[in-house]
Amino acid sequence: MFELRLSELAQSLGVGCQNGDTAMTGLAIDSRAVKPGDLFVAIDGDRVDGHDFIDSALENGAAAIACTRSIEIDAPHVQTADSQHVCATFGRLMRERFHGAVIGITGSAGKTTAKSFLESICSGVGATVATLGNQNNELGVPLTLARLSTNPEFAVVEMGASQKGDITYLKSMATPQIVVLLNALEAHIGRFGSMETIVDTKGEILDDLTVRDTAVINADQSHYSTWRMRAAPARIISFGENAAADVRLIDRNDRGFDGSDIWVDVRGTVISLCLSIPGKGGATNALAAIAAATALDIDLSLIAQGIEALSPVEGRGNTLRLDRGIRLIDDSYNASPSSVMAALDTLKQARPPRTAVLADMLELGDDGPGYHRDVGRHLSDLGIERVIAVGELSAHIADNCASRALHFANTDQLLADCPEFFQDETILVKGSRGMQLDRFVTSMTSSAGEATC
Repeated sequence: MFELRLSELAQSLGVGCQNGDTAMTGLAIDSRAVKPGDLFVAIDGDRVDGHDFIDSALENGAAAIACTRSIEIDAPHVQTADSQHVCATFGRLMRERFHGAVIGITGSAGKTTAKSFLESICSGVGATVATLGNQNNELGVPLTLARLSTNPEFAVVEMGASQKGDITYLKSMATPQIVVLLNALEAHIGRFGSMETIVDTKGEILDDLTVRDTAVINADQSHYSTWRMRAAPARIISFGENAAADVRLIDRNDRGFDGSDIWVDVRGTVISLCLSIPGKGGATNALAAIAAATALDIDLSLIAQGIEALSPVEGRGNTLRLDRGIRLIDDSYNASPSSVMAALDTLKQARPPRTAVLADMLELGDDGPGYHRDVGRHLSDLGIERVIAVGELSAHIADNCASRALHFANTDQLLADCPEFFQDETILVKGSRGMQLDRFVTSMTSSAGEATC
């Protein structure tokens, strides 16, 4: 394990140490998550002021404190105007000490699944640090980089974006030698303003690469040629169904929410894999992870073991088996038009009765109603028996499908007047995180029996 001294951090920040110097081995922004040796950064947030929890952080073993105002404590600390900059600087300094492989992953959808596939592969080869949960932003990436103090062999860093320039900023901290660009889709188009901006923003991960770096790019995307040129002079490894892809999907046997069997041509070598991650998206994310793993020169047998070992995580397509044979598919973490359509395609593979519980897809801008109408029409084409639509925008789903439709204004109303579900029914739950459909999943698992898988 390696460490960072408070004096080194202070020098990089252009401030002085107060109450002495100390060694630090980690970073925390939540006092409850502090481990001995951590720097606790007190963030003055919209709802919580981290300065109120400094004593708690010290009790939990914090080695030092970073604050944005004068404090009276008998512990080493630094004071700066920008707590986010403290976290970024800490992450950069830890990254500079790390000599293993860093892989950066971005895209509009599938980041966490692709990250999890690659983490599973790398963990079978050597110690691996990977992004936890949704820590893929300006605070989350430094938290991941801080864990490099354990000196692993691999680091898999997920990078998200809220606006143009975000990926550039996160990449400047992580400086990955291998970058993975999954896709650019309409998710959050209301925030970005146009598809062109989304394409450009996701493409920031390809900027300033060298001949020693590798870019893993989705060959099925219409922007592939543009991204490929943007990545020059890096080595390119492509993935997808495209006949020219380096890692190419030959065939897929869809097993619905149980996963799929895939056959993949990896630069002339064909391998067969049994995936537990459902849907076409699961297969595509597996291809991306395989491509990145080949860039790391990992043996194909170990790649296959890692791919097949991964199961869906909570809120991202995991199956919960309830009383009376009810099967609940918890995909409540987030939603975009593309991912909802894909999830409904998978729901079609299930035996009737089938219900789609769909909440609003947020941040789609003025085109939001149209996207929801498209989902309703797609439901009709698939013949799904019932849809439960939750939210103002989702009323357009209910109004534009031939399925039996129920509409609730919000999740509170759904919970208050929850409809009946039937024996052996398959229920898909999907919506934007802000719609809080995870509360519906919790309610179902508590009232309809404990989950068994």
